[in-house]
Amino acid sequence: MKKQENKQPESKAPVYINPKTDFGFKRLFMEGLRSQVRLLDLLKTFFPEPLKGASRVVLDPTELLGDIEREKRVVLDILATIDNDTRALIEMQRAQTLMFAARSIFYTCRLVSKGLNRGDEYDIPTIIALCITEKTLPEFADLEGFFHTVQLRRVDGKIFSEKIILGYLDLSKFATLKPGQLKDIQFADRQEKWGYSLANIGQMELQDLSLEDEVFRSLFEDSIHQKLTKMEKEAYKKSVLEYEDVQEAVQYARELGEKSGYDSGYNCGVSHGFDQGYDQGIEKGMEEGRKEGHNDEKRQLALNMLAKDLAPNLVAEITGLTEEEVCALAAH
Repeated sequence: MKKQENKQPESKAPVYINPKTDFGFKRLFMEGLRSQVRLLDLLKTFFPEPLKGASRVVLDPTELLGDIEREKRVVLDILATIDNDTRALIEMQRAQTLMFAARSIFYTCRLVSKGLNRGDEYDIPTIIALCITEKTLPEFADLEGFFHTVQLRRVDGKIFSEKIILGYLDLSKFATLKPGQLKDIQFADRQEKWGYSLANIGQMELQDLSLEDEVFRSLFEDSIHQKLTKMEKEAYKKSVLEYEDVQEAVQYARELGEKSGYDSGYNCGVSHGFDQGYDQGIEKGMEEGRKEGHNDEKRQLALNMLAKDLAPNLVAEITGLTEEEVCALAAH
């Protein structure tokens, strides 16, 4: 008998697409009627009071221009109108930046400013923002739980206005699971079920979730990689590479900051530095970064990212430079 050769296992195609990529996120919540059902369910789960009884969601253009040319352009991940009287935006954070909280406020305010026409009374629509993060934001590092809401309140804590609500869903609070584990979990509520699904969809199996739950069944069915067309698979592959480039850029920025003697996140807008080993770097970085000219570091970081063919808008988001500054660097 011939000795059987040991063959190296072939790399397998992904079973499910990653919802944290731009392609995956938009496919699951923007394409087709089932995606709109999922989108409405997701929003109603995390904002039950303002969306009580909501039954219809309509996707809106995601680009919001300023009133004058020099004003900053806004491009959202998802923007929708619910029952004609509520605006909802969803943002998926793909890179740890100091500016994410500020950016979410700016995006929300842009919706407020676009909510009225000349001559209208100041009856602004209800505006909700769901911000999904892969890591804990510094603003919530001292809090327990995986979902936090922000509203306008008086000094004594009473709500000043119920028209504007920001919610932050922290996916890092959900443990990484193996296939089959999810079915053994007793969910505290639907918020937890959504969190575990978005955080672990690539590691889970369809039987992990109740087949009677149409929303989550469709979530898994539409996430199956084999269902993608050839062109969709190529688009997804590109989206995965962009996602990985962002993660590599974040790591590079941290290493650059360490070599420069200050926290790269504070100065480059990539990492706040609350992770272990960065705590002391924040205060020191604020002082040393100003002295050493952190703008030069930002530009150098941007040049390295551009050399890796990262899109200018991603480079701007990660480094803290404006898109105009990044494009100027790319032109040289």
